[in-house]
Amino acid sequence: MPATQSTETRDPVEFHWLGDIVRVNLDGNTHGSVLAYGAQEWDWTEFDSRIRKCVTGIRSDRLQRGQRVAVLARNHPVHFETLFAASNMGLVCTWLDWRLDRAHVVHALNESEARILFVGEEFLDLVEDSMMEISSVVSTITVGGPEDEYEEWLETHETHEALLRAAREVAASSGRGDEPVLRLYSSTGKKGPTRGEYTHRALLTSAVEILRRKSLTRGDVEAVDAPVTVHEAAVRVLANMSAGAATVLVQEE
Repeated sequence: MPATQSTETRDPVEFHWLGDIVRVNLDGNTHGSVLAYGAQEWDWTEFDSRIRKCVTGIRSDRLQRGQRVAVLARNHPVHFETLFAASNMGLVCTWLDWRLDRAHVVHALNESEARILFVGEEFLDLVEDSMMEISSVVSTITVGGPEDEYEEWLETHETHEALLRAAREVAASSGRGDEPVLRLYSSTGKKGPTRGEYTHRALLTSAVEILRRKSLTRGDVEAVDAPVTVHEAAVRVLANMSAGAATVLVQEE
C-alpha cells in the first residue's frame, strides 16, 4: 500500500545501534506488524521474543565477541533475527547470497570464520558435501522445509533476560555504533561476487537515506522480493523497521 506522511514516522537518525529499532517499537508500536513470511506474521513483541531466544541459542554455543554466525538461505526471518541477535552480542552476522556457487560459498564461510551456520534446506546438500573443506563451522541449523530445525531450535531456548542483559553489556563495552555487525557476500558484483562489511552506524545511515526519499509510517506494508543479501534490499527492510512499517519477505526463485 502507498505510504503516507505521519507525525508518528520515526527517523533512524536517533538510533545509535540496531537494537534501538526494537527498543523504540516496543515502547510505542508493540502490536504493530514487523515481518510477514508465508502464512506467518509477527508483531514487535513476538519478534523481540524470537531475537531473545536466538541470543540464548547462540550463547549456548559459547561464541565470543567478534566471532560470526552465518546464514545461507533464501529470504527468511532468520536473516533479521540472527542479525539483531548478533547486534546485541558484539558478534558479526554473515549473510551469503544463495546464488553463489559452491566454491564461493566455501570461500566465504572460511574467510568469515563463521562458527554457526543457518542453512536453507535446499542448500543443505551443498553444505554437507563441502564440510571437509569448511574449517570453522561447528554447528549447522536447517531452516525451512520438512527438515526444519530452526523453529525447534528457537523454542528450546528461553527468552532469558539475564543472558540478554549480559550479552548487551558485552556489546556495549566499546563503540557499538562503529563496530561491524553485518557482512554480506553477494553474487551481484560487476566483476564477480563481492564482500561488504557494515557497522551499526553505516546501516542506520543508509536507512535514513531511504526514508528521506520515501515516506513510510506505522501501518504501512512493503513487500521485499530482492535477495536481502544485496545491501539495498537489506537496508530497505531496516528502513521499514525504523519507521515501524511492516515487511513481507518474499522468496525469490
